Amino acid sequence: MIKKEIQIVAFNNPYPPNFGGAIDMFYKIKALSELGVLIHLHVFYNKREDISGLNSLCKTIHMYKSNKSLIKHLSLLPYCVNTRLSKELINNLNKNKSPIIFESIRTTGGLIKNKFEQKTAIRCHNIEHDYSWGLFKSERNWFKKVAFLIEGYKLKYYEYILNKTDFLLTLSYFEYSYYSKSFESKSFFLPVFQGNENVEGYDGFGKYALYHGDLAISDNVKSAFFIISIFKDLKEELIIASSTKNTKLINEISKYENINFELIVNENQLKDLIKNAHINVLYSFQKSGTKLKVFNALYIGRHCILNENIIDDSDILDICEVATTKKEYQKAVNKMFKINFEVSQKRLDALKKYGSKLNAEKLIEIIF
Repeated sequence: MIKKEIQIVAFNNPYPPNFGGAIDMFYKIKALSELGVLIHLHVFYNKREDISGLNSLCKTIHMYKSNKSLIKHLSLLPYCVNTRLSKELINNLNKNKSPIIFESIRTTGGLIKNKFEQKTAIRCHNIEHDYSWGLFKSERNWFKKVAFLIEGYKLKYYEYILNKTDFLLTLSYFEYSYYSKSFESKSFFLPVFQGNENVEGYDGFGKYALYHGDLAISDNVKSAFFIISIFKDLKEELIIASSTKNTKLINEISKYENINFELIVNENQLKDLIKNAHINVLYSFQKSGTKLKVFNALYIGRHCILNENIIDDSDILDICEVATTKKEYQKAVNKMFKINFEVSQKRLDALKKYGSKLNAEKLIEIIF
């Protein structure tokens, strides 16, 4: 039997899988590999050079250094695309006739002037111009703010590139609804690959509420300040955890005895924080389909409070407490701290569609 082969162009190194995009890419690669698909991986990278966790999953790996020069902003091409242009990538892709998956619109520079003979797909990680404009709204640094605004307009114009691919693979209903309006025949909803397989939430009561997120991202910083505003008026303990520090946020946290910051140094530490929390509190000011942190909260943790910008899956929203305003969040926190947690069949059923093997099989069916 001839083994199926596929080429994947990653916008960043998927290893280690410690941020949203990397998680989807890494566990997609892992699931495909476990199903016997031979993977030729092409990786754009900047500082993330460690590929030790990918070697056993891929037949070949090619690395391409992203060009982060500021001069790359002086183009009609989006900066995130312009920094990932590579003739070497195009040559390598053409050496292999296997289908190509471009991870996000950011890696599609090769489609501008080239027509590949093999089938191509774009994994839509976001509606990129909306995401960039969302960062514009959250960002406090005016130089970055203007850069995000301009990048959003460039990305909106650059959407013409989607006409040059065979499949669009969206990871949320929100994105599927957007892309299918213009590209209905080639748009497919392919749920996010999120790494968890078994629901491990501990029954009983936890010790605190937890907010975790990458504080290098302006929306997460803004959300963390909002969460602080909720808990500063409550007696329950809140831990804000991140692998990055934000000085203004830490200074704000220091004003309140019931709120603490914890620096995450490894994945096991984060898992322990999630499983020992009584409530995982999530919030985003930016609607962008699916935030992967919700799956760690639901697979590993107990109760979860979030707003509708975190995820657009009604089955997931139905197993969480949904709140929008500060008052609604405070009411939900007071309510959930009094409720013993038990893993429900409803939670198990809602998470079934996010199994990596199931979605890898769906991906294979679409591409081949």
